[in-house]
Amino acid sequence: MIIKFIEEIEDNFKEFFLSDVNFVINEKVIKKGKLINMSIKDFFIIFQLQVPKGGIRNFDVPYPYGLKKKTDHVLFDYKLNTLVHHDMVNFVKAKNFKSKKNSKFYDVHMKMVKV
Repeated sequence: MIIKFIEEIEDNFKEFFLSDVNFVINEKVIKKGKLINMSIKDFFIIFQLQVPKGGIRNFDVPYPYGLKKKTDHVLFDYKLNTLVHHDMVNFVKAKNFKSKKNSKFYDVHMKMVKV
């Protein structure tokens, strides 16, 4: 079961390997490079990127609440609405929860776009 789940995730990224990609949140590029490899560890998807400055860097992305593959990008859905399955009561509870640290992945969509 878990292996099938991991294979489904990896299938979303097959056509992006060895391509230049940009990770975009709110129309702002937060990371870019050539996608060399990806792996899943605990609650993170780890992308190995060959960055323009040289060298290979890891980019750890928390596993999203939803993952959708489009023709030219993969959409990582971190929206609270997706987490609570559009239940307004739970949405208000999640929105009122104050975390100690703000995350760039809080209540946003992130795209991995092939350049």
